[in-house]
Amino acid sequence: MNRIKINFSFFLLFSVFIVNSIKSQDTLHYIFLGHIQRYLPTAGTVVDLRIEGIDYSTFDRVWLGGDIAIETSLRYKILEYVDSLFDVSNPSNAWAFGNHDLRSFNEEWLYQITGRKTYYTHFENGITTIVLNLAIAPDDCEKLNEQFEMIENVVDTISESSHLILLSHQNVWKDVPGLPSPGTYCHSNQKSWIANCYDQSASYINAIYPLLLQVKDKGINVINILGDAGAQSKGKSMVSDDGIFYIASGIDARTEEEVGPDKVLILDHIPETSELNWQFHNLDSLFLTFQ
Repeated sequence: MNRIKINFSFFLLFSVFIVNSIKSQDTLHYIFLGHIQRYLPTAGTVVDLRIEGIDYSTFDRVWLGGDIAIETSLRYKILEYVDSLFDVSNPSNAWAFGNHDLRSFNEEWLYQITGRKTYYTHFENGITTIVLNLAIAPDDCEKLNEQFEMIENVVDTISESSHLILLSHQNVWKDVPGLPSPGTYCHSNQKSWIANCYDQSASYINAIYPLLLQVKDKGINVINILGDAGAQSKGKSMVSDDGIFYIASGIDARTEEEVGPDKVLILDHIPETSELNWQFHNLDSLFLTFQ
């Protein structure tokens, strides 16, 4: 009888070990969505109907790349609607604000809905994310400097991550070696964007890019993802001459005839092996999957 109890206990322990081992190797799925406004006749207060119809419970994380509606923060109930779709207060999820999200100047509402500033960092399952607000006014030195110092702090301290991912809306990637001109695949080309007020010449290429190279030199993969594509390109994945990844994603139903069908970015992550892959998926097919 004692032998049976011991064997049964061993069986339970072994079963728990197997289940945990399988679970630890599960693939996590993240979805990134940018420029997802629905146009007429809604007066710019809702997202694209196909985006609205996706079952987001099938994804482990939802990352928003900005311009969620044409007037996202015009009324508080619009933000409540966004939260009902994407659970933006969930720390695992992220929202990199776009110009259409911020232009009603109700930043305090955005903080109330998300519980976070417009720029912040997060670590989960071996991935560090930096969410950037690239629409900070150039004379708002307090926020610009704080955001830049946040990036510097991550670069100085990052050690346990397999990946560093920077999420943003506008394109500030001008002059990155190996990348085409931003205007060829994005709505925006923020040529005059400054990274901080310490140096008015501090751009992405001379202030942020060198920091990312330091992270890469630590053996950590660096990925930049923005959400202001759609009209020129539905999705573009690129790599700089130095091996840093750049992904532009976004939709625009008005341009499907000229540019092709809308696509959304889905990333598959296996924390156990630190493997992260991504692919653009046809939005119509993804929407139909959940109908």
